[in-house]
Amino acid sequence: MDDAATAGAYQPDDNYTITSLETLKVFSDPLRQQIIDALLDGPKTVKQIASDFDTLPTKLYYHINLLEEHHLIRVIDTRIVSGIIEKRYGISARNFSISRTLLTPGQREDDENQGLDALMMAIMERARGEIHKSVQNGIIDTSQDAPVHRKLMMLRGRGRLTKAQAEQFYARLLNLIEEFEAARHSDDADPDADSFSLVFAIYPITRPKE
Repeated sequence: MDDAATAGAYQPDDNYTITSLETLKVFSDPLRQQIIDALLDGPKTVKQIASDFDTLPTKLYYHINLLEEHHLIRVIDTRIVSGIIEKRYGISARNFSISRTLLTPGQREDDENQGLDALMMAIMERARGEIHKSVQNGIIDTSQDAPVHRKLMMLRGRGRLTKAQAEQFYARLLNLIEEFEAARHSDDADPDADSFSLVFAIYPITRPKE
């Protein structure tokens, strides 16, 4: 079967909701996040993913099996290569969301907000690794006069918003995120466009007044 044809034909689900703490922990591992990212452009074999990471396939099988076991990736097709079954994997969904119940403390007797910790690792550790790698490889320009498209923009701010202002601000942020995500999935996206990663957080730090 032609690899390019298969990659073009495969269509993952639109969304997969993670509902168990065990699956969230599997998903949150930085290396497994990289594997999922590697499959965003289409199905690949473990050998192809290992080539992307400049590592050995044997170092990825454990992580691939965990991702498949928890339905985060799936086998798209198989073929026989030198008498060995070779599998090609694809992501289960274009977007992964996390059930809010996993972020609520006290859901299990042994729960110490492990769900929130796993979510933070999935986002923050992945971003930290990407930033370090991009700086080391010269992709991020840390000079004072760096062009906008090469800059690292990172900040922490505090402000005061009424309930109405907060609702409006959240809505504007969500629209921007949707615009950012739509560019990745656009059929007429420029093939020469660079890849960017977006991480943000906004959250209340005082209890709402009754």
